Amino acid sequence: MVDPRLPIYLEALLDSNRIDIVHVLVAITQYANPSHLDSASLDAVDTVQSRVLRLMTKRIANGTVHSDTVLLTFLSELRPWMSQHPESATLGLLLSATLSSPATQHAITGAASRKFKASFGRDLTPLISSLSSSNIQLASALSYYQKQYDLQDGDVLDGSLNILNGVDMAALSFQDTVMDNEPIITRAGLYVYLNAMHLDIALFKPKKSENVAGKDGTDTPQITDRPLFDDMTVMNFLNARYKGNLPVLVTDIIVAAFDILANAMYRTEPQRTITILRSFLVNKLPAFLGNYTAITFAPLSIETCIGQALLRIDPHAFPSLSQMFDFSSKSSSVSEARQEFLFSCALHSLIPEGSIEVLLGDVPMQSLPASGRYMKADLVAECTSNPAKIEDLIGELENMEGNAGEIAGALFEIISTLCSNNDTLTLKGICNCLVRKSTALDSVVLFCSPQTLLQPLCHLLDNWEGHEDQGTFDHVPATCMLTCTVENQPVYDEFGSVLLLVSTIKHRFELQPSDLTGLDPDSFTSRYFRSASESRTIEQLSEHENELLGGWIRGLFEAEGINDELMSTCKPAEFHLLIATLFDQSIKACQTRTLTMETLKGGFEYLLETFLLPSLLAALTWLANTLWLTTSTSPQTDTLLPALSTLIKPNSLPPDSTTPHSAVLSLLASTLTSSLTHTQQQQPTRPDIAPLLAVLKPHLPSHNHNFTELESWTRTQPDGLASTMTNMVQGLLSWSFASPPSYTHRIIHSSISLLGASSTLDTLLNILTAQTSLHGPNSTELDTALDIIVAIIVAPLPFTPLLSLPSALRLRIDTVNQLAKKDAVRATIIVRLHRRVESVLAAVGASGGNNEGLDLGAGGNGGLNMSTNAAAFEGMDMNISMNMGPSSGQSMMLRDERGMPTTDIDDVLAETEGQIASGDFMG
Repeated sequence: MVDPRLPIYLEALLDSNRIDIVHVLVAITQYANPSHLDSASLDAVDTVQSRVLRLMTKRIANGTVHSDTVLLTFLSELRPWMSQHPESATLGLLLSATLSSPATQHAITGAASRKFKASFGRDLTPLISSLSSSNIQLASALSYYQKQYDLQDGDVLDGSLNILNGVDMAALSFQDTVMDNEPIITRAGLYVYLNAMHLDIALFKPKKSENVAGKDGTDTPQITDRPLFDDMTVMNFLNARYKGNLPVLVTDIIVAAFDILANAMYRTEPQRTITILRSFLVNKLPAFLGNYTAITFAPLSIETCIGQALLRIDPHAFPSLSQMFDFSSKSSSVSEARQEFLFSCALHSLIPEGSIEVLLGDVPMQSLPASGRYMKADLVAECTSNPAKIEDLIGELENMEGNAGEIAGALFEIISTLCSNNDTLTLKGICNCLVRKSTALDSVVLFCSPQTLLQPLCHLLDNWEGHEDQGTFDHVPATCMLTCTVENQPVYDEFGSVLLLVSTIKHRFELQPSDLTGLDPDSFTSRYFRSASESRTIEQLSEHENELLGGWIRGLFEAEGINDELMSTCKPAEFHLLIATLFDQSIKACQTRTLTMETLKGGFEYLLETFLLPSLLAALTWLANTLWLTTSTSPQTDTLLPALSTLIKPNSLPPDSTTPHSAVLSLLASTLTSSLTHTQQQQPTRPDIAPLLAVLKPHLPSHNHNFTELESWTRTQPDGLASTMTNMVQGLLSWSFASPPSYTHRIIHSSISLLGASSTLDTLLNILTAQTSLHGPNSTELDTALDIIVAIIVAPLPFTPLLSLPSALRLRIDTVNQLAKKDAVRATIIVRLHRRVESVLAAVGASGGNNEGLDLGAGGNGGLNMSTNAAAFEGMDMNISMNMGPSSGQSMMLRDERGMPTTDIDDVLAETEGQIASGDFMG
């Protein structure tokens, strides 16, 4: 067995930059000469060399290696291992992780010589050849990178380098024999696609700052609504689907929008979800349909299309005006959606106002907004001359009148302009208003992705400039006894307001650091979201940071107070990055009695001042994470809990701090509740935990999706989650009434997250196979099922799985020729499904899968790119018991802006070790 301390030592040395991966590889080569080892020892779980190789795989996959020289030297040092052990899966994983790294791409394309590429490609070819017979996914990934980087030896280009291509050509001969029908358009297909763009999705991995597993090893699911509707992507999808039949297109998308709203109501989805779907129907859809008004609709008008759509919607969910007063009906929350939609259509000039009564079949109970249709340019001009108007507009974002799109566009332009002009005083008012009315953000992101909204704000924080404004403290906690005038208080106040809004957006839409593309890794926002809640030792601080830390400790806990000299020398960004360390040092000082408890609490109370209050984001997260480390005998609880109580249950708050304090608690309530519950389990006799949980309870999200829902899916007989998915699709296949069948794309997401895309695809293929057996290969029933399952596969996801459904389907095509010899029916279904999926993805500009490498910046939510590295890890069953909740081995979902393969190597390595140990990996 390997000394368990070895990986820890190596990690510490690598983290401190005392050594790099080349030193590690050279050392292990000297320790265990590759020529003297057998490949089994590389793929074993507990040998020194296997542990070290997997450690390096993890570091490279995590993006911690950036030097061109180091990477190229590392690849050169790997060549003896490749030539001696071409069948090693562990070595293949290491190479795949290395070649998928953005830094490697930069190194090979920019610094590698032609000679290096040829020699490395010569040694890589036997590895691909060997793995192609034992692990086709891993071999395919390596083959992809070999071609991507032109790692080829011209002397053997026509021979061994095309080993895998030979398989593709053989498969092509079978594909040519498969005949297909013309795809049909179903109501269920568009219903699925639109549903996938508007749902609250349970992401099973918490954010890094909250990534602390419970005692049972499970993670708390994070629930979020993140609309993925991108105009251009959806238009391309609809154009490919309807092929110019605009009347049917417009009718169907209106019906689908009403269907998903009715489905949410019947499923008793959270009110936030229903509000977003209602806003989509009323505020987004009429504006979207405006894209088609310039196109001839002969022989039908768009008004006729709207009328036909209303005849097809569910009358129980959307009753007539005379039936709307049945308050016992579940439809009361959406009953006005029909007339709201029609008035919005009239506002956008899709129909005349006089047609509303005819289409409703009754006298309407509302009218067009008195202010008429807003125009973005007019709103921007009005708000520029009268900034007080901005708050009124933010209040109108949630109105169901049809003007939200113009307001959202104007708001983004105003925010961008203020950021560019460094007008942080006006911007502070907008940020405070959006934090106070955070539900308005849900309407904004229907028209502007969260990432796009964050770009100017993050850039402002990263390049913050000082001001000469002066301000005085309006409130000072009595226990602090600090009285001073600080000129830089407004700077901290304005910076904190922007930071709190950025954090609110990030939290509300569950954005991961990898979602915030385009940020400098060394910028403030990148560092803040990556590590603001992690304390550092004194030795890790620079001399300047040490001075600042000492100044804040003296300012908070000594009589001299926080003075202008301290705040003028400490930038707001520096202060917020020091908070976790400040709390760590202060808590330790109290534990060693250097500080009294009263002094500690009095100093922390000062952070409740409005201009310092956003620092509680990092401080409370640090406290929550530290509480997770407590045991039944931990003495630090006696210090941590009083400190936490001071911050979340203060005796008094400055008047201006009430709203931001409530906002901070709303952002961190789930995190703090989990930590306090853990502490309560460890020390059940403590009386001071329950009051804190009671304070946090009103701030917890009011959703109803948790592990109970997942457990019900996984307990469906006979196959758990697969059976639930099958039943759901069967409901879509048998849809024959106006009321939509129950559907949630969360089931698809859960299956991909827990079982993997390959197993999920198997379930979908089983449904198609069953339809073929029941109705025949050319039946309408099979074509209906194909349309629904194509929509499921190409629908966008708000996360990046190890392997997407489109990529999993591509892997099946690679081996379809061999499958045809055993099961021609299933092979035929795979070919037909693959053709349709690729046709749709090509039309929407998604050449590589339904959200791998998703770039949600300006321009929408759509960029989709190919991933093949994930293929190397697919096929490793997660071994999840379908009668259990999610395990701690669920995959972290990462995205790669280059479209290169990506994965969470921690989970992959843990799973791979088990597969190798059992002998399943190579088989």
